[in-house]
Amino acid sequence: MITKGVARIVSQDISKILGTLQAAAVSRCRERLDEAAVRAKDLMSGAGDGRSAATHERPEYGVTSVLKRRHGL
Repeated sequence: MITKGVARIVSQDISKILGTLQAAAVSRCRERLDEAAVRAKDLMSGAGDGRSAATHERPEYGVTSVLKRRHGL
């Protein structure tokens, strides 16, 4: 029957489209992870936005302080 052949072609097309979309999404995720790694490296080294890593005379160990220092939250 003709519809079986058409269905197979359509399913192959959809599979190819899904594969392309998946590859694009993975690529974007890798780029974002690389950018985040560079930002984290800059924050850890203190080169982020001109602030040094040790802004206080004595380090603060609270959860909020650690998140602010490490992630800029």
